[in-house]
Amino acid sequence: MEYGLFEYASAPQIFLQRAGSGPLHMAWDTNVLVDYLQFGKALWNDAELGIEDPKYADQVYAIGNILDPYYCFWDIRIHLFDEILNDAKRELSIERQSRREHALNRFARALMFAEWSEEEDEQDYGDSSFAQEPLFHVEAAVPSSGARQRLVDALPNGHDRILVNEAIERGMHVFLTQDRGILRTAPLARSVGLLIVSPCDFIQLFDEAGISALNFPMPDLARISKVIEALP
Repeated sequence: MEYGLFEYASAPQIFLQRAGSGPLHMAWDTNVLVDYLQFGKALWNDAELGIEDPKYADQVYAIGNILDPYYCFWDIRIHLFDEILNDAKRELSIERQSRREHALNRFARALMFAEWSEEEDEQDYGDSSFAQEPLFHVEAAVPSSGARQRLVDALPNGHDRILVNEAIERGMHVFLTQDRGILRTAPLARSVGLLIVSPCDFIQLFDEAGISALNFPMPDLARISKVIEALP
């Protein structure tokens, strides 16, 4: 294990049928990004969130735990899709639109600082795996058309379908969301190689897999500054 890479087979509840080693590719739903933009400064500074609903507060704190310490010590690559710019119940104000655009840019910059090793290009995925390749060339999963259609039909209409479809097409390991409608489709998503999970449940899966919060050597720390720069 080097540069915070994961042994996929050691955490099958996260990486499903994959084998070999490499980074964890995670896509964020719009609601996760919105919470990060609102509460990110408090999360990085260990400050109170001021959220009255304890269940909601737990989810937001879990987003913070994914970033610190796990994102800091492991090669977790967070992907934000362009459709997030259009995902809103009503038209975004110029300020909110600008914040999202800035966040997408900063997270994309963070990806560019990710470490790659020659060993990653040689990883063994096995016959039933969902392969990954380096940045901007992530190979899509190849699920059966029936399994994928059942998932699409079960998803809420609109932007949710677009975001989950893109996660599948880009070969993401994880789609992080707090949307109950999307979370209900998690069993179907697993059949096409995508783990749909809430922030709290994702942290629990890490704990169950015995993945330590600290791991050395650390990936490039420059990417952390870019994620912090995404905050308004």
